[in-house]
Amino acid sequence: MDFSQFTANPDLFVLLILRVGLVVILYLVILQVVGVSRREMHRASSKEYAAAMASTRAKQVVGHLRVIDPGSTTLKPAQLFDVEPVTTIGRAPINTIVLESTFVSTEHTRIIYKDKSLWVEDMGSRNGTLLEQKSVTQPTAVKPNQILQVGDVRFKFEV
Repeated sequence: MDFSQFTANPDLFVLLILRVGLVVILYLVILQVVGVSRREMHRASSKEYAAAMASTRAKQVVGHLRVIDPGSTTLKPAQLFDVEPVTTIGRAPINTIVLESTFVSTEHTRIIYKDKSLWVEDMGSRNGTLLEQKSVTQPTAVKPNQILQVGDVRFKFEV
């Protein structure tokens, strides 16, 4: 290759460098887009797999939650939810009970069955969890007919 044209006209050399730089930048952007797309596809398939596994495993029901006040959700009053040995309540689809409300955190409340009783704990939610209108600040044992409030949704515990 004859490089004499670049020494005679340095502007041509600058243009060549700019063109090569532009091509490199375009390839880097394309690689970034492909990388992000692959990660999102993997994340989506992982969630689908987790949902499929959760739906195929046998449920062990240790209690029930009945909707008293659906708040801003589309739940129906008197709707019944099963409580499993570990039940999570929140806005994210990975929770056992999903509440689509802006007053409910992604992972809001957890109910655990231990020592033959149910225990409620707040998961650091923004609006807090209330049991009988008292803020839950540590794991608290639950009795039948007590009222649990998650965000703006109220439930009654049933056996």
